[in-house]
This record gives sequence, structure tokens and C-alpha cells, in this order.
Amino acid sequence: MLRYADLRDLKALEALEAVCFREHRYRPEFLEWILKNARTATLVWVEAGEIAGSVMVLLENGQARVLSVAVHPSRRRGGIGRRLMEAAERVSRERGATAARLEVSTLNAPAIALYRGLGYRTEGVLPGYYSWGEDAFAMRKALEPNS
Repeated sequence: MLRYADLRDLKALEALEAVCFREHRYRPEFLEWILKNARTATLVWVEAGEIAGSVMVLLENGQARVLSVAVHPSRRRGGIGRRLMEAAERVSRERGATAARLEVSTLNAPAIALYRGLGYRTEGVLPGYYSWGEDAFAMRKALEPNS
């Protein structure tokens, strides 16, 4: 089941971040900021009463920036990431975004394949983008009004 997240989900989102991004995860204060910010949308996929995945989007200047996509390791490869991204794009269009962008580690082949399969195109490489030194691809997709 897909739904919007709120502050009651903070601990569950922290736990999901911890299992998905062991070394390089968002701090609880930033997750709280995201959940409280009117320019963001956080969607979660819930199975058996537990959050199995999340997507966080920041909307500004007619663009949606995908901040994070997380799917619990035990639930990966089942379409949750795709459903979350499609929902994030739908919400972004509803809020007036005409494009979505994201950054993804050049080493994260499964995520890159997901984004390309959804129509995202690589716009360039961002050398040393992440604080730990990894490069990232900058990716973008036009959000058509009825796509």
C-alpha cells in the first residue's frame, strides 16, 4: 500500500535508512526537516504494517528533486522502487513540476537501470559528488502533464 509519510513515521524511516544506507544515511534531524517541509513529499510503501520502501522529493522552481529512494533489502527486485518513483512523479506533476532530477552513484547499477527504465537520461557526471568521494550521475526526466 502506498501512502504519504508524516512525523509518526520518523523512527521507521530512520530504521529504513539505517538498513539501506549503512554508512551514508540521512541524519534524523534532516529526515524530520523533510517530513515537516511543505515543499517536500515523502511517500512510503507499506507491507504487513511495516514500511518496506520510501521516496523523498523536494519541489522547487517547477522541478522535483528526488532526494532519496530506499527499499528494504529483503523487498528489493519486487517493483517497489518503480512504484515509489512513479508515485513521486505523479505527485510532482500534481504540484506543478515539469521535470524531475536526481543524483545517483555511478557505482549503483541497479538504481541506474531503474531510473533509465523510467525514462531518466544522464546529463553528466559529478566528480566527487558524495562526501565520501564517490562520483554521481546527474539524471533528469521531463514530466509530461499526463504521463
